[in-house]
Amino acid sequence: MCGSPMKKNGHDRFGSQRWMCTACDATRGVRHYRCRGRGGLDAFLAWLLGPASQPGPSRTFRRRISDCWRIRPRLEPDGVVRHVLMADGTYLRHGRCLLIAIDGESGAVVAFRWCRYETTADYLALFERIPAPDVLVCDGMRGIETAARSAWPSTRIQRCLVHVHRDCVNDLTRRPRLQAGRELKRLADALMRIGEPDQAARWMVQLHDWERRWHAMLHERTFAREHPDDPRAARQSWWWTHQPLRRCYRRLERLWRNGALFAFLDPDLRDADGRRPPRTSNRLEGGVNAKLKLMLPN
Repeated sequence: MCGSPMKKNGHDRFGSQRWMCTACDATRGVRHYRCRGRGGLDAFLAWLLGPASQPGPSRTFRRRISDCWRIRPRLEPDGVVRHVLMADGTYLRHGRCLLIAIDGESGAVVAFRWCRYETTADYLALFERIPAPDVLVCDGMRGIETAARSAWPSTRIQRCLVHVHRDCVNDLTRRPRLQAGRELKRLADALMRIGEPDQAARWMVQLHDWERRWHAMLHERTFAREHPDDPRAARQSWWWTHQPLRRCYRRLERLWRNGALFAFLDPDLRDADGRRPPRTSNRLEGGVNAKLKLMLPN
């Protein structure tokens, strides 16, 4: 070939286009390996992300997509400042954890990071790649809040209210035995029904009233010398008698004091269209995490 322009010159026996040099009449065929590879990648993704089994013949299909397993997905942050971000970690099989940050308004994945556990260092490595948002919606793991306050000091944190309610149920059970637990669970159940600042203020007044009524009960102690058969007696001299009840109240009170319980009601955190930030991380849990975990058994 002399480098002159080429023109079409029929097809070979496989049906591929042949080309001829306009200067020296030399001919050649062009095999579209790139297009064939793209087709293999499309078939690989359709099988990987869908519920169907491998298309037959399976051995031919596995040979066709063998190169696709060596592709390492990458997602470089685009540097765009988001109004709301959601972040969470989901644990997969074989001891792997995937940290994911998505746009809280569009649901698009912004960045991700593989790790072993949800640690402050791993969340910090993820957040340092992303411009600080106005609001971060998260589930409240200690690592994520510590990393967010370090990487984005001015970002407001909204604790996912679904996770808050779930933690309260874990402490109180669905049918608390004590009257104090039943009253506190009713307050926890009312969290998702709060949609206005005055409702939030009344809810907090009720929480403080609850604490005043049950203050003495929350501070009751059990001493190891009186219960030597209790497993806790081997490692501590006393413990709070109603520790789950105390833990539930202190969590709610601390979130209120830190402004992370009802940050979505702050009028200064509305977007340009006047919409409030989300109060749950359901978009991330159901839109990304659930699909990842469904993909693996499929």
